[in-house]
Amino acid sequence: MAARTLAFLHRWLGIVLCLFFAMWFLTGMVMIYVPFPSVPNTERLRYLDPIDASTIDVDPSQAVFACGEEEARQLRIISLETRPIYVCTDSNNALHATYADTPGAVPTLSAERAKIHAESRVDVPFYAVERVHYDQWVVHQKFDPYRPFYRLELVDGQGTHLYVSSHTGEILQRTTAHARFWNYLGAVAHWIYPTVLRKHWAWWDKTVWWLSLFGIVAILLGIYLGVLRLIKVRRSGQKLFSPFTGWIRWHHIAGLVSGLLVLSWIFSGWLSMDHGRLFSTPNPSDEQIQGMRGISLGVVGMRINVEDLRHYNNAHEITFHAVGGEAFTLSHNTQGVVDPQPLRPEDIALAIDAVWHEADVVKLSVIQSGDTYTDLREGRLPEGTIRVELNDRASTWVHVDRHSGDILSVMDRSRRIYRWLFNGLHSLDVPRFVELRPLWDIVLLLLLVIGLIGSLTGIIVAFRRLLKSP
Repeated sequence: MAARTLAFLHRWLGIVLCLFFAMWFLTGMVMIYVPFPSVPNTERLRYLDPIDASTIDVDPSQAVFACGEEEARQLRIISLETRPIYVCTDSNNALHATYADTPGAVPTLSAERAKIHAESRVDVPFYAVERVHYDQWVVHQKFDPYRPFYRLELVDGQGTHLYVSSHTGEILQRTTAHARFWNYLGAVAHWIYPTVLRKHWAWWDKTVWWLSLFGIVAILLGIYLGVLRLIKVRRSGQKLFSPFTGWIRWHHIAGLVSGLLVLSWIFSGWLSMDHGRLFSTPNPSDEQIQGMRGISLGVVGMRINVEDLRHYNNAHEITFHAVGGEAFTLSHNTQGVVDPQPLRPEDIALAIDAVWHEADVVKLSVIQSGDTYTDLREGRLPEGTIRVELNDRASTWVHVDRHSGDILSVMDRSRRIYRWLFNGLHSLDVPRFVELRPLWDIVLLLLLVIGLIGSLTGIIVAFRRLLKSP
């Protein structure tokens, strides 16, 4: 009776989910070669005009005051329409843009101003400008402070779209017709990413998490029932691999062959939606960020004056920082930090000690290319990032930018386990092996095809079952 109930659950979960399984394997093949569109930071800086620092006449403390002295979390200067502006981000992730040459808030850009501003940075004409709050390519919550956007369509033969923030004038997303087409067949489908759902992060998070969890249950039931049937037929003295006939036989065999493989992918995909449920997250808390600085951003703004800023020539961005109570600024151009002066390891260690009171720093090291935990297919930390290892109960590693002193990630034992269960299983991101192209491609594609075949037999069995239902 119990086996019959389990078979009933497996059958109907499979009927609902088998199309998702096949879709995930097919779209996974696309995602190997076509990533989701993005604008790297170096490209974002390239789109910005150089700052005329000689015109800066407003103290940064005034920009922080407009943002809220206790609420300010990030402060920087960029150029908008040839004028320097402060961009301050508060604790609610809202932007406050004020002019740096004369006091006053920066008004929201009109469509015409956005077009003129973008044309000064891109040597290609536009044939359409449309105001958008959300669309498929700026639906992620990281774009929320910059909404609404102006989507500019370029006359470049590639169907390029640029997304200009109406608050800062920054070009923060770029897509092409090729990337949009293949991403609809890849990441958008794979992540269940339609704009109407994804713009409501909490609903999207719960939907995909529960869908994946039910998928795990369906596969576990299938593996259990499949092995149970195999054991029974062997105990009966028959030499058959499966007691079934027709498509159910093929599904049984395919499930026995690919069951664990499919389970590993659905399980690791489910973990991609963990977001702190079972494993720790790498994002530092506000308290850790503030503790690392040692002073508030309001104090940083008071300690740096206009004269300190005017000596920056041709910077594309000026950012404000502090480590251990020492305030400083960094100048950025299209190549990165200008005239970088890496922080002293002992200063970083002292600042970390002030945040993690219960632990001691046991090791500082510079992360090298190919690092097992931070140089991954899905992304990597900047070159030269400092790793600070602590002796707390969680064996925490804190990754710190060597120039700004910003905490880039906090990786404890839980997060390092997550790296193997998600990155290792889901994309075979195994050190050295992932660099062996095209061997890695061949192995991954072969495994995806095996998983797809197992899913397709489930689709056929499911539809035949539905057709027989009254």
